Amino acid sequence: MTGAVPGRSRVRREPQETSSQVAVIGFGNVFMGDDGVGVEVVEKLEAGNIDREVEFVIGGAASMANIRYFLKSRLVIVVDAIAAGARPGDIFRFHPDEAGVTGLRSNNIHGMGVGYLLTTARLRGACPEVIIFGIQVGDVRPNDRQLTPAVAAAAGRVQALVLEEIRSWHKQWRRNVGPAASSSNKAKGARHDDLPRSF
Repeated sequence: MTGAVPGRSRVRREPQETSSQVAVIGFGNVFMGDDGVGVEVVEKLEAGNIDREVEFVIGGAASMANIRYFLKSRLVIVVDAIAAGARPGDIFRFHPDEAGVTGLRSNNIHGMGVGYLLTTARLRGACPEVIIFGIQVGDVRPNDRQLTPAVAAAAGRVQALVLEEIRSWHKQWRRNVGPAASSSNKAKGARHDDLPRSF
């Protein structure tokens, strides 16, 4: 099964000379109904993007062509359809080493999968932070760029959640590496995740 066609007009696909701080990748097949929800989210986000440190990518099939984003970015946010046996439109947030990643459709039918891409990046010396948003599918029969109502509504919510993740990450990054960083800031520990795993 083929994924979405890469290289759509507004989404940057070519490697950059300098590393992007953040990559947001949407996996999925837009010709298979709800399976294309990850691509839908990324296209909408990219259309309003003004942050040069964020690269929005149509990943299509989760093939090795996407490895460069895991190698050069500090934060990778993945949006994909998921088959978790939940209600259509339910949203899950998790990290790639958690069990929920096995339900991502990109791991099953699209290509290599997020886990494989991240493992390969780690073996090559990269260690980006990876956050995954999975949206429970409803109908994945052939249907060109048509999401079911519940999944379309979830796509809008995930757009907002992705932007909040980016803002939170930038804030923490600047606190840790900027001139104002202090021992008291470092003592606060790792970045705070206040989003539930499913909502």
